[in-house]
Amino acid sequence: MYTSTLPSDSCTIFTKDEVNRIRSQHSDQMAMTLLPALLLLSIIMFVGFIGNILVFYVYFTKFTPSSARSAILAMACYDLVTCLFSIPGEIVDMRFSYSFTSEVMCRGLRMVTTIILVASGLLLVLVAVDRFQRICRPLDDHYTSKDIWKRIFLLSLLAAVIAIPSPIMYGLSYTAIDITNSDKPYKNQTLYGLECSTSEAFKNHPLQRAYSILLLAVFLVAFTIMIILYILIGKQVLRHHSFVKAVRQGSGHVLDKPHSSHQDNNEPSFVEVKESSVLHEMDQDKESPTHKESIPKKTDEKKSPSRKQSVMHRIRKVSRAGDSRTRKTTMMLFCITIVFVISFLPHIILKATQAFNKHFDQNLNTTGIVMYNIFVRSYFFNTAVNFFVYGFCSPKFRAECKALIFSFAFWIKKRRASIKSDDIQ
Repeated sequence: MYTSTLPSDSCTIFTKDEVNRIRSQHSDQMAMTLLPALLLLSIIMFVGFIGNILVFYVYFTKFTPSSARSAILAMACYDLVTCLFSIPGEIVDMRFSYSFTSEVMCRGLRMVTTIILVASGLLLVLVAVDRFQRICRPLDDHYTSKDIWKRIFLLSLLAAVIAIPSPIMYGLSYTAIDITNSDKPYKNQTLYGLECSTSEAFKNHPLQRAYSILLLAVFLVAFTIMIILYILIGKQVLRHHSFVKAVRQGSGHVLDKPHSSHQDNNEPSFVEVKESSVLHEMDQDKESPTHKESIPKKTDEKKSPSRKQSVMHRIRKVSRAGDSRTRKTTMMLFCITIVFVISFLPHIILKATQAFNKHFDQNLNTTGIVMYNIFVRSYFFNTAVNFFVYGFCSPKFRAECKALIFSFAFWIKKRRASIKSDDIQ
């Protein structure tokens, strides 16, 4: 026999088989109600898994090492972990809303999800800092690929430390089941099912509230830092465009212009520094003994101006191409950040609403229940969307994916033809 030891009003005695049967029935009913949410999460999981496999493969094999490449590979790894562990765990949680019996799975699911979410947010802050340095501080030392990987390792450790309380505070929790349609003697009695939520020991506990506030504060601080940095980046890009427009309308020679995109900070532009450095080396080289001995003076004097112009033209061309790539990469990573923030907003809004109204989710109709279970897990959306952002913003990534898909399709076609020919023989 089984007796619920939780609330005092649940005094009806059930056998263990009856408890399991009733819990399973209500889990099945809730699963049918949540079928749209289950299907949506399944689609996100499938698209995210395939998409991030492609992202990781293409960026790992087709792109040269850089700070942006390292960040994209790390984000793809985080998203793959989400698709392999977090989303399947949430699907199981919704499928067995009243009969979730694995304490270990519940605690592990909450910890992995917390680590990935915190690490992803911190990674995007790191990306924003790197982009800010490259756009607004071009003369400073920038992060290399190795530097980014070291910091990714450290921020992953920090995320793991922040997530330590999650397997302690989360676990199996009791949720009421109203048995309104049962036969006597159980009609209108209350039984308690099991769900993966805040554990009974920490329900309404000050530590649980403090931990929720801590997680919220981490993301709000991260969002604020990212917003500030990208605003500064945007202002710098606008100044750069204004400078380029002024140059094109004028003589077209950067060195002859008194204004630059860095003049507000009393710093020379990237192009000015490269040109002046190379010209200085050319002047030194022109005056060196070896150069004087090997080339007549008059010839050097005649060719020097044209040589300088040619070198300056090449430098400006390379610099513009590099600046353009930097801005395009920054825009792509900014879009990834925006997608992450937008996907997180519904979850934060729902949790904030629950903080002020604890019974908010208990008075919802069928549509409300479905929408709640979708948007309370909205932080999974970016897992499937990131792949499309890369494809939209990066022509090279798009081309490499097309080539990979076509080559795979051709291999399948060739393989089938080979099998058919073998059958004929």
